[in-house]
Amino acid sequence: MKHFKCSSFEWIEGRGYKKKRLPVSNTLPAEVDFIQEVRFSKGSSMPDHYHKKQTEIFYALAAGYMIINDSEVIISQGDTIVCEPGDVHGIPEIKDDFGFLVLKINYEENDTIWL
Repeated sequence: MKHFKCSSFEWIEGRGYKKKRLPVSNTLPAEVDFIQEVRFSKGSSMPDHYHKKQTEIFYALAAGYMIINDSEVIISQGDTIVCEPGDVHGIPEIKDDFGFLVLKINYEENDTIWL
């Protein structure tokens, strides 16, 4: 698991926009199979699970938390979390509405192992 805190990176001003660049060369897999938006409602949960081959890159659309490999990871809006194959992740209780953009790499049907 890798956690890139949005607050650790500076905004770069462009012409009519600004951006934050994550200096993570050689830390992310090369090909993205697809991107999905995932939204959670307050009071729901996401059961613990892992993927045998798939890497998931989560970009937080709002503040929240996840349990990853038995550790609570506090997530701020804009943070990026990388769950590699075998990283057990879930959210036992969604405390507030929350969401991610998820980039899926090495995606295969039936690769999710629910615990």
